[in-house]
Amino acid sequence: MNSLLNLSRKRPRAAARFTQPDLRPHLIPPLAQLLRQLAGVIQKLSDAQYTQKPVGVIESSVGGHVRHCLDHVRALLSAIDTGHLDYDHRPRDTPIETLRTAALATMSDMIGALDALPRFVITRPLTVSVNLSGDATSVGVLSSVGREVAYVLSHTIHHNAIVNAMIMTLGGWVPERFGYAPSTIRNLESRKCAR
Repeated sequence: MNSLLNLSRKRPRAAARFTQPDLRPHLIPPLAQLLRQLAGVIQKLSDAQYTQKPVGVIESSVGGHVRHCLDHVRALLSAIDTGHLDYDHRPRDTPIETLRTAALATMSDMIGALDALPRFVITRPLTVSVNLSGDATSVGVLSSVGREVAYVLSHTIHHNAIVNAMIMTLGGWVPERFGYAPSTIRNLESRKCAR
């Protein structure tokens, strides 16, 4: 087991890195597109709809979910420089939660940062602090930028599904299948083709 841990700590040689496929086109554009779609939804909301809480049975606001998602993207982008990722250590009650303009500007900046990521960033190793219980004790686990991009993408889809329900309750507009997982969309499309 120790030999496996030691192998995971070794950095790939520069020559070996260039033989690996560039996975950015498979991971980064879907996350950037998800943020663009969320921005389009937010643009169509009123300020009152964005900040209202509760919304039906959901205690939080649309802005609270948007801030939460963007906190995760920000944590990931910061970790690319530091090598350490902690989703739990993030500011709360920021202007993103109450000002649509702040959320839209932040999303635009994040999309730009995602688009500018270097070629082999996906394989870069990260240490992720994970709080597995309510006692505030964190453990560090090994991961990679690519794995965490996949997690942030999935996490954002999950929150977009909640935002979808909230906006429908508020009488707002959302695009068809907003907040649907890619596997759900594929399943729905395959059923259409089978008819």
